[in-house]
Amino acid sequence: MLTEILIQIRNELTNQISLAKNKDNKINSKKLVQQSDILNEKIVSSKISEEDKLMLQKFSSSLVQGNSTARSLRYEKQDLERVISNLNYFN
Repeated sequence: MLTEILIQIRNELTNQISLAKNKDNKINSKKLVQQSDILNEKIVSSKISEEDKLMLQKFSSSLVQGNSTARSLRYEKQDLERVISNLNYFN
């Protein structure tokens, strides 16, 4: 289900942001890339509108851009919250 993977992505973003606050820790985007792949698979098989699919695909592609700062991850998390909000509004 889409909601489950979106929640997992939100949790991973929160985790990476928390880790990035410590300057000794580097951001590991490997799990986010894997989750993006899973999200893409679920988007294709979902019964949501084409507009929602496009919104999710844009978000998913932003996850694999190699975000390397806590700040960029916070922006990703904000985008995710908007995506979830939009999906909940229309569904």
